[in-house]
Amino acid sequence: MLANIDINGDTIRVLLNTIFDSQMVLVSVAVVLFYFLKDRQALRYSLLCFAFFVNGYLTHDLVLELDSNKVYRYIYWAAADILFIAIVAYWALKDKMYMWQSIICQLVVIPAPLLQLFRLVDRHLMDLSYSGYLYKTILPLVNYATVFLCFAPLIYVIGRKAKGSPPSQTNQNLG
Repeated sequence: MLANIDINGDTIRVLLNTIFDSQMVLVSVAVVLFYFLKDRQALRYSLLCFAFFVNGYLTHDLVLELDSNKVYRYIYWAAADILFIAIVAYWALKDKMYMWQSIICQLVVIPAPLLQLFRLVDRHLMDLSYSGYLYKTILPLVNYATVFLCFAPLIYVIGRKAKGSPPSQTNQNLG
């Protein structure tokens, strides 16, 4: 069944574009949400995700157009991922974002630059095709996990409020 799927076809491109657009919507919702909740650390991470998604969206076609050798695009994208990880790590050390969120983010994002460099070596330097399925599946998953991490502080706050809520009347009567 998988042999009939063209990973470079128009169907996959349309699907990936739809995923990217939905990721932008989710990140935008996170920015607005944390702005109104006045959670500066969560807002900062959401804004960073928003900035990197916008940068990727605006530069993607330009990078493809300028890189006729199909080599430098992977280096550029890996460098962008490494920069993202570095900013997240620095902010966590300076208490500008949640440390737990930073650690999870770094663990989630680290496959992206590694996969970019693997793709470069596999496809363009050695003329192989081992990275095709990995590249088309893992990168969208990394991006979604990065986006969902924008909402992790909200889940954390809701969980803490649920634990810290006063006991209900039913529980008081049982004691």
